Amino acid sequence: MRNALLGSTMLVALGLVVRDAAAADDIKLEIRGNYQGAAGVVFSEDFSSSSGVSGKDLRDYVFKQDVEINFSGETTLDNGLTVGVYIELNAQTDVEDQIDKVYAYVGGAFGEIRFGDNEEAYAEFCYQVPTASELFGADSPNFNFSNAGIAGYAGTNGTCAGLDDNSTKVLYFSPAFSGFQFAASFTPDNTEDTRNTVQGAATRFTNDGDQNSENLSLAVTFHHDFNAVNLIIGGGATQSFQKEVNPNSIGPAHSYNAYAQVGFSGLTFGVASELRENFGDTSADQWVYGAGGTYEWDAWKIGLGWTHGDYEKVVGANDVGPFNADHDIFSLTASYALAAGISIDGVLEYSDYRSRNAEGPDYQGIAAGLGTNIDF
Repeated sequence: MRNALLGSTMLVALGLVVRDAAAADDIKLEIRGNYQGAAGVVFSEDFSSSSGVSGKDLRDYVFKQDVEINFSGETTLDNGLTVGVYIELNAQTDVEDQIDKVYAYVGGAFGEIRFGDNEEAYAEFCYQVPTASELFGADSPNFNFSNAGIAGYAGTNGTCAGLDDNSTKVLYFSPAFSGFQFAASFTPDNTEDTRNTVQGAATRFTNDGDQNSENLSLAVTFHHDFNAVNLIIGGGATQSFQKEVNPNSIGPAHSYNAYAQVGFSGLTFGVASELRENFGDTSADQWVYGAGGTYEWDAWKIGLGWTHGDYEKVVGANDVGPFNADHDIFSLTASYALAAGISIDGVLEYSDYRSRNAEGPDYQGIAAGLGTNIDF
């Protein structure tokens, strides 16, 4: 039934494009991008002996950069439909995923349909805990300087992870009406770059270890200005209907998120949360939530954010575990706009990772960073 519905949807979309579609201009690609670079230093950090790591084995400073180049282009057909493509390229060598996103889309009065490697519906609509910086923050920052990931789940917390990242999928966005908009996506399995066969199977195997398949994602968001007050609220859910290679008979994985933000006179306050359940072959659950605020005036913006991660059955980088743990992150951020699309950003952050098992690893660290964001 699900496959028949998906096929019908794609045929309808194709029919809309073909009918009266002649005389559209050729698509010309536009090149845009973003450069981010930062230097960070750890003032103080402490690993418990059970982590299997000594602070003497870690450098107390680091240089980082992240660069992306985006290729996009679209044209409008005679029937009023918009057809376009988008490609997001990592400008640094990445053996695992050189192309982050690549998809085609068609849009019109009915909304927009995308097909290709893209985030699931609820990750596309997701809002994180507010931060003053494009680089740093307490919720899924591009750069952080915590070594908590050696002891446990990761060096940071995140509220927009979802289930299948940029796997190949079909994604639909509705038109916005009275401030409301919804989205839906379907993903066959957690693979990207699905051009040809994988290990001889053109249609993909259904017995890949630790993979969540047949994923359906739904999301809704509401944006509205009430005089001088801006309100954003929304959330979503992603449900996997198949866990491949499931010797422990664990239930299908699912993920939920929710967020809200209120802005007034340069002030923004927001909250965000994500719950992910039945991960891996141990049925591990993860719950992250947090809050933060920013204040913007002239070229300056400052922010303070906090997130808390509650993780089950975590195994550290040195194969220590599994343990249940909590991770609190506090992040003070600042940004100064030198010009449109160019900023200098800074962060002072504290990370506190605690195992809830007496023999489990702990980590505490204080770090600072300075970086730049350049859009081009």
